[in-house]
Amino acid sequence: MNGGGGTDQTASALQFAKSYQKALNDNDWQYVCQMRTEQYRHGTVKQCVADNHETAKPTASETEASAPPPLVRADGSTVPPKQKPTASGPDRAQLGPVKATGAKAVPAFGDHPAGTGVMVDYTYTWPKESGVEKDVLRLVRQDGKWLVDQMEEVADSDEAHGDPVGDALMKS
Repeated sequence: MNGGGGTDQTASALQFAKSYQKALNDNDWQYVCQMRTEQYRHGTVKQCVADNHETAKPTASETEASAPPPLVRADGSTVPPKQKPTASGPDRAQLGPVKATGAKAVPAFGDHPAGTGVMVDYTYTWPKESGVEKDVLRLVRQDGKWLVDQMEEVADSDEAHGDPVGDALMKS
């Protein structure tokens, strides 16, 4: 993808944006952090991974160790613990396929260099809610490869103006 025509650059930007969002949706922080500029990841890849990696859930033995001792009846039998209500759904929403569209040149803004803006979207489904998540990425070329330098959520007002990619990337 060194040089190539505009169509090749657009196609590669769209594919890169899609890959980035998929990695983000999968919490693949090693890959996500490698795909960001140093400025956007706020330091090294290793530090970015450490800053963003979800904390591990307690193991069964850790949970058992922190559980209160069982209640004992006068006759010596134990009272079985009551079932605690569970959350109303999964820890994470079900996510649909990622789409990348609207690649266009965007000017420098604030600390962000000029680059290519791309909208990524995917559906999400919770037990009681569903919708479409839309974000815009600012992609820049460094050493012949794409990197993400900015990500902004698309607001209704961005879409109302007819240029969600440009409008969203002119924030912060």
